[in-house]
Amino acid sequence: MDSRLSRRSMLRAAGAAGLAAAGGLVTRGSALADEVAAPRMTVLRKEPGTMAGEIFFTWYGLSGQPFAPNGLEIADAAGTPLWANSSTALAFFHFQQVRYRGRTVLAWFQGSAGSGGGGFAALGPSWVLTERDHTPITAVGPSGVFVPDLHEQRMAGPDTALIASFETITADLSGIGGPVDGQLVKSYANVVDIASGTVLWRWNSLDHVPLTESYAPAPTSPDRPHDYFHINSISRTPDGHLLVSGRNTSALYKVHRSTGEVIWRLGGKSSSFSVPEDAVFGFQHHADFENPHTIRLFDNGSSEYATLHPTRVVWLRVDEKRRTVSLADSMSIPGIAQSTALGSAQRLPNGNVFVDWGRNKRLSEFSPQGRLLFDAMLPSPCYRAFKYAQC
Repeated sequence: MDSRLSRRSMLRAAGAAGLAAAGGLVTRGSALADEVAAPRMTVLRKEPGTMAGEIFFTWYGLSGQPFAPNGLEIADAAGTPLWANSSTALAFFHFQQVRYRGRTVLAWFQGSAGSGGGGFAALGPSWVLTERDHTPITAVGPSGVFVPDLHEQRMAGPDTALIASFETITADLSGIGGPVDGQLVKSYANVVDIASGTVLWRWNSLDHVPLTESYAPAPTSPDRPHDYFHINSISRTPDGHLLVSGRNTSALYKVHRSTGEVIWRLGGKSSSFSVPEDAVFGFQHHADFENPHTIRLFDNGSSEYATLHPTRVVWLRVDEKRRTVSLADSMSIPGIAQSTALGSAQRLPNGNVFVDWGRNKRLSEFSPQGRLLFDAMLPSPCYRAFKYAQC
């Protein structure tokens, strides 16, 4: 069956209604208006060698007006929308395909539009899963102190997920130049049973990473939370532990899957590795072990606090025994603006690399040798975008 034709034919009959049932908050159920609900990306370059497939991305606030629609979309390589859904009450992030209980399903994060801080904490933020025909499966929502956050949702096994969350507490920040009655944001890496929403295991940044490792300056006002760590990526290591990214510490942490102890730090102020200048990264996103000795990450190279170097995708060759690291490869587009937030990098099945350039509103696909094959402008910045082969 042609999945593109399937999505088009099922959209008005079941798509929006199915999404509403899955997430409980997606409200758009009428026929889609193409100019609002399915904005087009603008393709700037498309050369032979790109992988045939579909592009998953999210968008928001295109009109610039209050209550402007936000949406999630699947498009072909020409930028033609194949499926989309939108809402004025919600914002969407991290639209992807995942393998759940042996089958490929659709998944995304949704939370109340306009929420800020370390993450979403209102209107039942949730990670939504549906079948490929948009039939609802389940949604992982808040449970006790666990409130799922937009920054990471990733499969940990056939029926469990790695999900980020944040918690704000009252804390004395005077030791780092902040207020005595300050607010501190803790980051959590959670292993969650998807069907029940039960948190099976969690890691708390504050138990293992001191405030002094942060590059984010302490706030002077007690009303401003200090997001010292800012978890934005959780993935599995080849030997079964977790790789956690702290954006505001500019470091990666290998975390013991049972004890939660930090096995090593890579980058930042307290690196366990000797890092040469060309391999230094900062304020990074989307870190993954691509093979047992190589980590791929989106190296923003800058934030609102500092600028280190131009934004790029890097591959770091890691020798865990000798505690050394070297730059194996990097990819970038000359002249692209600095991306101070957002971004992702994905290795495709044919060896190509698909990149979402974060705040730059750009998508690119490179050959394995780094030749630019595809380049496009998105209608708005996107936290992460992905490409999947057509089935």
